[in-house]
Amino acid sequence: MDNMQLRSEQVVLYSMLMNPSTIHDIMSKVSCDMFITPINKVIFEAAYELYLSQEPINAVSLSQAIMKKNTMHKREAVLEITAITSYKPTGINELDSSVYFLIGENVRHEHIDLAKKVEVMANKDAYDPQEVINALQSHISDNKFKSLLRRKEMDNEFLLQELDKKMIEASTKDGVSGIETGYKRFDVLTSGMQPTNFIIIAARPAMGKTQYALGMMKHASIRNNYKGLFISCEMDEVQVMKRIISVDSGVPGYHIKRGRLETRDIMRYEKSKRRIINSNLKIVAGSFTITDILSLVYKLKYSQGLDYVVIDYIQKVSSPGAQNRTNEVGDVSRKLKDMANELKIPVVALAQLSRAVEHRTDKKPMLSDLRESGDIEQDADIVMFLYRNGYYMTPEEKENNSSADDGYAIIAKHRDGELEDIQLTFDSNIPAWKNPYDRDDEDDYVQTAMKPNNNFDIF
Repeated sequence: MDNMQLRSEQVVLYSMLMNPSTIHDIMSKVSCDMFITPINKVIFEAAYELYLSQEPINAVSLSQAIMKKNTMHKREAVLEITAITSYKPTGINELDSSVYFLIGENVRHEHIDLAKKVEVMANKDAYDPQEVINALQSHISDNKFKSLLRRKEMDNEFLLQELDKKMIEASTKDGVSGIETGYKRFDVLTSGMQPTNFIIIAARPAMGKTQYALGMMKHASIRNNYKGLFISCEMDEVQVMKRIISVDSGVPGYHIKRGRLETRDIMRYEKSKRRIINSNLKIVAGSFTITDILSLVYKLKYSQGLDYVVIDYIQKVSSPGAQNRTNEVGDVSRKLKDMANELKIPVVALAQLSRAVEHRTDKKPMLSDLRESGDIEQDADIVMFLYRNGYYMTPEEKENNSSADDGYAIIAKHRDGELEDIQLTFDSNIPAWKNPYDRDDEDDYVQTAMKPNNNFDIF
């Protein structure tokens, strides 16, 4: 028996018995399987049962609880309680060190068990590398002690200093302390995308979710050099690039698709290419499980740095082992929020709305329209719906209606601020979402021949 292990167990039990103010903190961090000494394990198990029953924990109540149990070592455990109360008093620093030691030892044994499990997988005749990767990533994302090992004790003075920093930063950037999205009213209301924020942008298919998200990335990564990752579950990388260069340059997407750029288009297109090449924007595409996404994001964050993530879209991400579709989406949502919390970055996830909105006279989306999971609403810090008038109009109606390009970003949930229907415009030629009255920022082209350049090589 390791002397440090025994001493740490004794310190925890002593503090619990002799200093009741430490009980809640101990019970939130320490578990029965951290105790190796059989007698100490019996004592802690009995104390934990008293704690769950909201009964007082002291030498008498603990001894009585142990004697009622049908377990080995119960008489020795009662005698040990008396011995524990006679230990030399310990300071709060020793308690913290002891708790941390028990957590660390428990994680070490988990790693040993994990290594054995991986060795068995790797030695199979039908070796499946994905099985090993999934096991490792599940351990990383689900480990119950991970947050305890990384958590720092922050006193009020430290927290107030951090708040002051945010206030100073916001005061020098028109109230925006987070990552600006370029959608001006959204940035004012939210102070930009904040660390740990889980942001849902939801709409019906073809309403413009992807274009809205790429507009955010244009401003954050292409124009302001934040390190952003776009994960596409629908399109391949070249399709995403076509869309974002269209949003950034203002060149209509159908011109790029057909390879028929006018002179003004070519200049904008080439300038946008240079900006994107020099930017911190990264695009990946494919079919992803939540484990794949966690592996990718954690790796990028710790190897290259990462400021924010956009996922298009959440219902396309699978979670193997889920009991049903609702639980699957809920599991993905929870793990994305946990990832945002741990990595201290904003995570933006696009989401589909159900068809219920189509059957209402008022087609403005509501929180109940979020498709397949109420967990998305619960986990999100911000839920925003996109809506544009022209979506439900016929081509003839659009042609004769000046409001056809009007749209809204509807903030339906905001954990730390106001709700509002933000007015925007939707340029269907690009297509792209814009602030009302925004002018194109690429006016330095020479408009000469309007004849299409049929020989322009796009990629």
